[in-house]
Amino acid sequence: LGNESVTLLVALTVCVTMWATVIIAKLIGCSLPLCAKKLGFDPAVMASPFITTIVDAVSLLVYFGIAKALLF
Repeated sequence: LGNESVTLLVALTVCVTMWATVIIAKLIGCSLPLCAKKLGFDPAVMASPFITTIVDAVSLLVYFGIAKALLF
């Protein structure tokens, strides 16, 4: 990898986390506006801040979960 201090497990952790984050962000980004519309809320109002907050929090949890599983 060019840097001996970074092990393959660390690289795998980052790679899997990024992959999972993209998939989760797409699922949340598609499903929350649909749920908002069914509940009678305006999907455009919910879209930006709420989805970003949820995706950030879930991404952090996914990263820590994958890091714990692979590195410890």
